[in-house]
Amino acid sequence: PTIFIGGYYMRTLVSGYKIFNEPAYLSTAVTYADSLLKKQSDRGYWGTGYGNIYLADTGSALGLFITLYKYVDKERRQKYFDAIKRYTTAIENDSLINPSGAIGTGWRATKEGVITGPYKDEYTISSGLTGAEIFTWMYHKTKEDKYRRISYNALKWVLSTMREDGTIPYVLAGEGSVLGQTADSLNNYNLWEKWPYDTSTYIGEGIISFDLYCDQPDWKADIRNKIKPHIEFLLRTQNDDGTWAVPGSEDQKRSPGVVNFLIWYYENVDQDARIVAAVQKFDQYLLVPENAKAFGMLNSGGNPTIWSNDVITSITGRAIGDILVPELDAKW
Repeated sequence: PTIFIGGYYMRTLVSGYKIFNEPAYLSTAVTYADSLLKKQSDRGYWGTGYGNIYLADTGSALGLFITLYKYVDKERRQKYFDAIKRYTTAIENDSLINPSGAIGTGWRATKEGVITGPYKDEYTISSGLTGAEIFTWMYHKTKEDKYRRISYNALKWVLSTMREDGTIPYVLAGEGSVLGQTADSLNNYNLWEKWPYDTSTYIGEGIISFDLYCDQPDWKADIRNKIKPHIEFLLRTQNDDGTWAVPGSEDQKRSPGVVNFLIWYYENVDQDARIVAAVQKFDQYLLVPENAKAFGMLNSGGNPTIWSNDVITSITGRAIGDILVPELDAKW
């Protein structure tokens, strides 16, 4: 699989280990992490599996090092830290942090992975996964203020793009999703309608990391206050069946992360009964085998065909993990 999909599957296995204490889950994830370490380039990046190097995908993959960190030996811990530091240092040195605070997209490359030039366009998802999550972890390990400041600025940029109704746009100019280009209907679709719950899943992951570990009360309060319209958007737009997004869409394949986001908000910000109801409704949906198979669940009565490059099983698994143990994947 590509590194972002492989990373999420392994992170879900680590969550399974935390719940069931099954050593095979942990050892499989550690073995995969060992192979991921070997794939880092001398420049500090990872090929993401389909030409261009995306910092968004890389951030989700490196989340595996973070979730494994306290379960591995001292030598591996050092390797994980060194790898992530090389990555964040490369981003800083290569000017992939925009003046706005947004993290750039990454690097343009051929299908064979040969880099052809920087891809500095502001990108919502890289700002969440690498900007907020990975740089916050670097602050957590080093206590160097610059790392959490990069995270905060990335999130401030993301939330500055949010519409009044709470929708966070999928900003990626290089792929036809330009903020402020209102006359183009296709652009507007790409920006506001194609990926709203995918965007929520990944931005939520970054916000959760930042909120739990930035150690800056004023910044935490600012992000919590600014994200409230988006939480309202999620509660307002849940489908009648308990899911989010257009049924069967690529957006829906990433949507279960909305559950992680809502659980964090309930546990840390506002114990709104509507959140409990929304999460329970999604959980009840998954308990029906024919429903669950659409989310990649192999259970009694469900016999789905799952593509090898499909992330939905692992994203759903992370959501179920958080339903059982809040912030299971996010606790470092």
